Order: sequence, then C-alpha cells, then structure tokens
Amino acid sequence: MRLLIVEEALQRPAGHWPVYIGDIARGLREMGDTVDVLAHRQADPALLQQLNAIPWLSRSCWSDPRAQGQLGGLRHSLRFARELKRWLRQQPDPYDWICSLTMRLPHLLAYTLLARSGQIPAGSCCLLLFVQGFGVYAGQDQPVQFPDSASNRLARWCFRRLRHAVRRGTIVLAAETEEMRQELALFSGLPVALFPHPVQVQPLPEQAQQARPVTITCPGFARYEKGTDLLQQACRLVWAEPGLGNVQVVIQWPEPFALPDGRLLSPDPELLVDVRFDLINDNLDQSAYSALLSRTDLIVLPYRRDSYHNRLSRVAIEASIHGIPLLPMSGTWAEDLSTLAGGTAVIEHETPEAVAAGLIAALKSLDELKRSAQAGRGRVAAFHSVATFRSLLVQDTGIDPARALVPNL
Repeated sequence: MRLLIVEEALQRPAGHWPVYIGDIARGLREMGDTVDVLAHRQADPALLQQLNAIPWLSRSCWSDPRAQGQLGGLRHSLRFARELKRWLRQQPDPYDWICSLTMRLPHLLAYTLLARSGQIPAGSCCLLLFVQGFGVYAGQDQPVQFPDSASNRLARWCFRRLRHAVRRGTIVLAAETEEMRQELALFSGLPVALFPHPVQVQPLPEQAQQARPVTITCPGFARYEKGTDLLQQACRLVWAEPGLGNVQVVIQWPEPFALPDGRLLSPDPELLVDVRFDLINDNLDQSAYSALLSRTDLIVLPYRRDSYHNRLSRVAIEASIHGIPLLPMSGTWAEDLSTLAGGTAVIEHETPEAVAAGLIAALKSLDELKRSAQAGRGRVAAFHSVATFRSLLVQDTGIDPARALVPNL
C-alpha cells in the first residue's frame, strides 16, 4: 500500500508525536508499504531524519496561537486544506490511504471542504482518527453531554456533509478507545471504527539480582488529571499498613501543577526526605525510562475519570506489553486495557483512601497480578500493533490480508 500520514504537530524530536507516528511509519515500511509523512515546515532536521519526513505544513493548531480560537481555527482549516491539496496534486499516483491520526475540529472542516469539492483523489481513502471528542463527561455510567456550542454545531455540519463518503468507506472515522468510539458515533450519527494505538517496545534491561524494594511507579509527568495529588496523599496510608514490607513509590514530578482552584501543587516536603518516596524531577530519555520500567513491580494509574474515561495512555500500553501489572482507576480506559491483559485490581473511587486501599490490595496479591500480566502481555501486544492497524486498513481497501501482511523480505 501507499500511505500518507499528515501531522502538523511533528516539530521536535522529543515528545509523543515522534514516537507514535514513528512507530506506525517504521512498522508499515518494514511490512513493505510506502509511507510519506508530512511534518511541520519548521520541524527539527533531526526529527525529519528520524522519521524520513517532509517539512510541509506551515502551522500547528496544537501550539500556534494564530491557529487557535474560532477565527484562528477557521483560518487554519483553510490553510491546512490548501497545503494538503497542493501536496496531493503533485503526486503522480493517488495514495491508498491519507491518515490524520490526531484529529481536531479545524482538520475535520478541512477534510470536509476537500471531500465536498472533489479534491481528494479518486482511489484514496481517508482515515480520520479522533483523540478528542465533542462531549462533556457527566459522571460514571452517565451519558456524555454535548453542549450546544458554535464549535459543536460546526462539527455536526461537517459530519452531515461527510455522511455519504463515510458510508461509501472513502472516509473512515476512527477512535482509539471504545468510549471515544461510542461518543463519536453518537455525536456524528455515523459508523466509527476502533483502531489500536500501535506501540513497538524494546526489551527492558536486565536487573541485577539483589534485594530491592517493591516499586510502584506512576509514569509520566505529574498532573491533576492523572491523580498525582491523590497518590501523594495515599503514600502515608500505604506505608502505615503492616506486613507489606519495603515499598517504594516513584513519581515523575519536574515542576508544580495547577489544581482546580488555581493553587500550584509541589511534592510534599516531608515525603521528599522519605527514602520510600523516589521523586524524578527531570525528563527521561528512552534509556532511563526503560531502566525505570525494568525495576517497576506495579504501575498505578489513579487517573480522574472526567479526563480519562475515553482517553488512552501510551505508558499503560507499554507497561502491559512488558508484562507489568496495572492498578487503574475504575471507569477509565486503563481499566479496559487492564482487563484485556487479565488484570483484576482497580481503584474504586477518586480519593486518597481509595487509592491507598487499591494499592494495599494489589500489593497483597502482587504475585498473582504479575502472573496474570505476564500471561496477558501477548494479547495487548497483538492488538496494539502496527500489524493490527494495517489489517484494518487492508480490510477497507479489499487487499488480501494473507498476502498484504507478509513483509517484503
């Protein structure tokens, strides 16, 4: 197949997008596909070399104030459509797939304008994958609410005008979590596919055989939506529980984060002097991150539901593929992933006491959780893979999967 991945957020070598897009592009190329990647026009040369990408898109709605707000968003839609159309026009042959994998409203309007004006080449299909929805979380087990806002009215206008292309299969709407898939289908009134978030991991370094504490890790930068404040308060409750042995909690917390009332939260000074609290106050490169995972016994994800009920966590996928058990917040996507891996431990409520109770229960059954995580790692790796991602594209193009999934050797 011949594919185009369009991602204006590709500017710097570090961060989420180079890893995510890089895994997909590299995996598809290894399977014999031709993959072009359009990055930001001012992308770092190291990033362009790393992804074999093309500097093309002039603005990013993720970081450029000129592409944000109602007027900025409309202007960005027109600019994005014009720049994508210019690239497509100069291609000798159409792409099988044009992929935008972190869709926002300006991109949706741009693709609507291109599709309605016949600017998407015949023979090309578009994969539009949404990581952000149009609804507002209304509580666990409650239906998502869709505000009657100008942006939502514009989004519905776009979906109405794309309905024939979606039903023909030339436009494929997609999401990475089942909750987001259901939300987008309800909002748009159109079919939405569930796609994996492909992750390629390297083997973890071997740990020296020596006594060490049981290590609980909450990967990624500390933030309110990730429940870092709850975890910090839960630490003392866990350490006060008799019979758990030597337990260490690792949190990556390089700078204070804002609470809903505007206050900035930093690590508790009393915890900073406790040897059972390991604070990482810096970015982690791949080597340091792998070393951290290699000494991790349990990943705790006390994520708040209003942010993560339909939102994916890449670090959770990576941990599960390595066979590290998860302790997720119930009612979040991470619970679904843990279930896929065979996990049974959850945090029941968004309180320090519930986080501590979940940790204590998990620590008491840690051996069993580890066995389940090791047994289920293959299921996670198989679903969240480039091969599964590709097979879904192949199904829509009608290419024979038995032949198409065989790499060129």
